[in-house]
Amino acid sequence: MYDVAIIGAGASGLMCACVLKIKNHKLKVLLLEKNDKIGKKLLITGNGRCNLGNLNTNISNYNSSSDINRFKKYLDIKEFLDSKDDVIPSLLDNENYIEYLKYIGIIIKEDEKRLYPYSNQAICVCKAFERYLNYLNVDIKYNYDVTSAIKKDNNFIINNDIKVRQVVIATGGKTYPKTGSTGAGYEILRKFGHNIKTLYPSLTYLKTDYKYIKDIAGVRFDCLVSLSVDKTIKETEDGQVQFTKDSVSGICVFDLSRNVKKYIDEKKKVSLIINLVPNYSVYQLEKYIKSFKEYKIEDALSGIINNKLACVIAKQLKIHGKLVKQMKKSEIDHVLFTLHNMYFNITQTGDFNHAQITNGGANLDEFTDKLESKICKGLYAIGEVLDVDGKCGGYNLSWAFTSALIAGDEIVKMSSK
Repeated sequence: MYDVAIIGAGASGLMCACVLKIKNHKLKVLLLEKNDKIGKKLLITGNGRCNLGNLNTNISNYNSSSDINRFKKYLDIKEFLDSKDDVIPSLLDNENYIEYLKYIGIIIKEDEKRLYPYSNQAICVCKAFERYLNYLNVDIKYNYDVTSAIKKDNNFIINNDIKVRQVVIATGGKTYPKTGSTGAGYEILRKFGHNIKTLYPSLTYLKTDYKYIKDIAGVRFDCLVSLSVDKTIKETEDGQVQFTKDSVSGICVFDLSRNVKKYIDEKKKVSLIINLVPNYSVYQLEKYIKSFKEYKIEDALSGIINNKLACVIAKQLKIHGKLVKQMKKSEIDHVLFTLHNMYFNITQTGDFNHAQITNGGANLDEFTDKLESKICKGLYAIGEVLDVDGKCGGYNLSWAFTSALIAGDEIVKMSSK
């Protein structure tokens, strides 16, 4: 019989297995993975660079329908650059997941507050976990799909053939199902009596029916983007936006996408309002445009925004080809307003096949501060399967690793009693 079975060998499951064996090498730990290798989704994070975390640890970068402030102290990543000489830490009581990553052979570097493996390769992260798990003698069953888990006589029975004292659900969410994230963990937790908050795709592109969207496909630019719901601004983000033939994309848009599917399902009117030139006032823009009175309006605008965007705005306002000097004051005013308030009606979001993370999941209020189920003793849940999701920038991997450390630490303590 095993002491602990971890269902899922993604980021949280891998970290949890390491924590358990590092803290108590005598524990018999079993890692169950439905794929033929570990960390399949981990391999594609950060476009293959594997964004492991972020030094900006403000709790506001995380979302949940429950109060997540109780986990604030765990998510605080200390300035790891302060100890460059300490390549391999001693894992003292005051620890975080960055120290564990270094301990198992993943050296970290910073790039604009974001943390990456020094190799810049996600595959190196997976290989480091694989080597260390072998070193720790963690048993791994590949191509093993958990279809049932029940508790009987203070132990758990998995698929009627594995007996274990404690179980950790680390199956991830529903995004990128080809990597094995099919939402199976939600069903396991439901059968133990847990409630699952409605699931929505998050960190994804937003589809639009904007008339000229195909004309600006491929355009990228830095701007300020606001999410409007029923004519009320909900959130604003700055960053680079990218247009495709039917959608608006980019990190700032991904960060605004979290509740969009929910709003649309509730029949609310959703739109993006983009400030194309946030660094310039209306007065400055008007003065600039009027200084080129002999130019066509789209040519004048091309000096400050992308040429394709300039042409689209001229078409939208029905002034294409018109000289600046021929324009009425009301037409100039419309141009100025559009530069600060370009409007895109949003019709849908990317689905779970194209979203980076799942919004929703197992109700966090039904778990202790140590992520043990309040309904079933000895049952834990970590990572994306819980109703916690973060913005782009390494926050979701931070939660995956940190929640694994929290649960792993508690399991070791309980096992020693």
